[in-house]
Amino acid sequence: MRDIFDQDRPMTLGAVKMATSMLGLALLAAGLLVLLNASISLFQGHLFVALTKLVVGFVAVVFLFVTVRLLGEILAALHRLNDRLAILGDDIRNPRRVTTAPADPSGD
Repeated sequence: MRDIFDQDRPMTLGAVKMATSMLGLALLAAGLLVLLNASISLFQGHLFVALTKLVVGFVAVVFLFVTVRLLGEILAALHRLNDRLAILGDDIRNPRRVTTAPADPSGD
């Protein structure tokens, strides 16, 4: 039985995008929990504590979201670059024969 973390099978571009989407949804849930926690503090009468929790929590969630998004885009770009380099390497290793154009019978 093969391990899912085998190095023989790289992640596909779709898997990279799906993982980025799943992490985005997890960070959305974390944002909702920050909002709920700040609301609870606000209803308990702690205005400054609620605002501090709200600002710090959303800054952390937005930072993580941007970081995950950028890393996902970098990984997708590297995946596409690897595909192009593999095609280029195949073309270099196996050159195709180029036929010359037929001679022009009119002599111009």
